[in-house]
Amino acid sequence: MFTGRKEELRHLQNIIKSEKSLIGVIYGRRRIGKSELIKKAFEKEKVLIFEGLENRPKQDQIDSFMFQLHHQSCKRAEIRKIKTWREAFMLLFEELEHNPAHVAFDEFQWMANYRREIVADLKMVWDIYISKIKGTTLILCGSIASFMINKVLKSGALYGRTELVIHLKGFLLPDTQKMLRDKGETEVIESQMILGGVPKYLDIIREKTSLYIALEELGFSETGYLTNEYDRIFISHFGKNPEYERIVRVLAEHPYGLFRGQIAEKARVDLGGGLTKQLNNLESAGFISSSTPFHKGHNSRLLKYRLSDPYLRFYFSFILPNLKKIRSGVHKGLFARIMQGSSFNTWMGLAFEYLCMDHAGKISSILGFPGIEFSFGPYFEAHGKNKSGVQADLLFDRKDNVITLCEMKYSLAPVGMDVIKDVERKAEILRKKFRKKTVQKVLISRSSPTRNLTASGYFYRVIRPGEFFSV
Repeated sequence: MFTGRKEELRHLQNIIKSEKSLIGVIYGRRRIGKSELIKKAFEKEKVLIFEGLENRPKQDQIDSFMFQLHHQSCKRAEIRKIKTWREAFMLLFEELEHNPAHVAFDEFQWMANYRREIVADLKMVWDIYISKIKGTTLILCGSIASFMINKVLKSGALYGRTELVIHLKGFLLPDTQKMLRDKGETEVIESQMILGGVPKYLDIIREKTSLYIALEELGFSETGYLTNEYDRIFISHFGKNPEYERIVRVLAEHPYGLFRGQIAEKARVDLGGGLTKQLNNLESAGFISSSTPFHKGHNSRLLKYRLSDPYLRFYFSFILPNLKKIRSGVHKGLFARIMQGSSFNTWMGLAFEYLCMDHAGKISSILGFPGIEFSFGPYFEAHGKNKSGVQADLLFDRKDNVITLCEMKYSLAPVGMDVIKDVERKAEILRKKFRKKTVQKVLISRSSPTRNLTASGYFYRVIRPGEFFSV
């Protein structure tokens, strides 16, 4: 089921309808819906779609391309044994010359074996031959963002030649609700917290009786889809490189994030240029995110990294520690027991904070200042060598001289007066640091505040997560 993506679909359809011959690039992590977007955009058009083979050598990729060309061509073009991509693309041109169509290369990084060579060959054939066929659109699609950015978009061959670039990300709550249209508000929110807005994951849970029953079956059984998903998505991105896995494991153990030096020390990774590349690759893949304090520029050296992918956070916290039991096949009801424990409640509280950060734009609309220029992010300080100081996860620094401090709570019990002490400690630090600004306190909570807390008037506004759907 194709849901959401209206803006991306409109942009893609616009270049398809152009009379010019144009190139578009789409990238995003696996399971995010890239292939579905392409199919939807071209559903009323003639298109040849070629898909790369995962972890196969160049000759296998070329042979597969020729096989796909043979079966998609109008006259069943002969399957020839050729050895270069230039020859393969010339045969594609011969087909398009007689039978015009749009072209899409899916999982382009696999076709390329992560090398630039294919890009140069494609550019040559495109410029001299295929682009002369009026109205032909070429879409390059890939799930390895670092390759698509560095070796396609920034390559000397295609730099500045792409008409459209789409970085496809996970759904926010309004589109997640559309996918899970038969589920209640709480299940939709918790699906987003645990699995993120990844269309494939949402698709496999929506037919289940409940989210928790789906997780038991899919994440805590020997052959469950989510049990084995880590190997499929992470290994396909980074192979067997142990340093990448050590980095994400360390970040999973520190949900409030780590500085580069801390990551290097705890993950046993060289602090030099190699770590910078690894962190950039993990971030471009959508597995981790970096942030500077809300009042600092993006070039600040005070940079923290977090494991931001919800599925990976869930996997490292609950599936991996129980993997031996899960694969034994004899331990039933594992997740049912996990979800009743305090560690799961704590984890859900942190997941809710991440959800609120992802919906910062919605929060600004709810609070009524989207027209006022603002920056947002966490607030933290570093004391001594890479040691993290005060932590507040979501603040808005507004041009009207107000700092909005958000406190996020996810519990069934009503939020009582005891929350004031913790929030006031953070507010006082902000007042001393930013003396010219007013500190406005906002509570974002699953449960209602107690009567006493409401009567105190301490919080400017109390936001319930259900409000994220309607803004």
